[in-house]
Amino acid sequence: MACATTTRPTFSFHLSTSFPQSSPLKLKPHFTTTAPPLLPKLSFLHKPNKLSTPFSIDISKEDTPTSSQQPASNPDELQESQEKFDMRRLEEKFAVLNTGIYECRSCGHKYDEAVGDPSYPIPPGLQFDKLPEDWRCPTCGAAKSFFESKSVEIAGFAQNQQYGLGGNALTSGQKAVIIYGSLLLFFVLFLSGYWLQ
Repeated sequence: MACATTTRPTFSFHLSTSFPQSSPLKLKPHFTTTAPPLLPKLSFLHKPNKLSTPFSIDISKEDTPTSSQQPASNPDELQESQEKFDMRRLEEKFAVLNTGIYECRSCGHKYDEAVGDPSYPIPPGLQFDKLPEDWRCPTCGAAKSFFESKSVEIAGFAQNQQYGLGGNALTSGQKAVIIYGSLLLFFVLFLSGYWLQ
């Protein structure tokens, strides 16, 4: 019987680091090892690398901030930022258009400034604020304080109403009618090109 000889493979590793270290490690420049004849041990692959594991800190809402976080800015800067924020919020008011119609919250009667009130001899065009103090709702007798203005909110900020070609003064419903109406018009116009022949 012939005896078979097996050769053992030789592995050579050269460890080098490209990151700065706080403490110098003594590394051998050349490391050789031999593997067992049939199955090499790969235990070095299963060990976690200490340099690549992320460092995480679990912080709940009750914990205090870490030293790496910056402390809160001084109160003067916070107050200035709040004032600037409030000023911007004040500018972002939607435009409200008064329709001249006021509705009674008790019975639903509507007073229209353009029509007036013929039962109390109030002429047409008299504003609701200028009505006499003894004027009451003709249906239920409620005072002027029970009436609420039926105003329309215009889709756009009040400070932007002077810009544009009048589109900023339209309500959202009016804008939708213009947009979808123009789409329908152009659709019909393009389809009518087939009837020219």
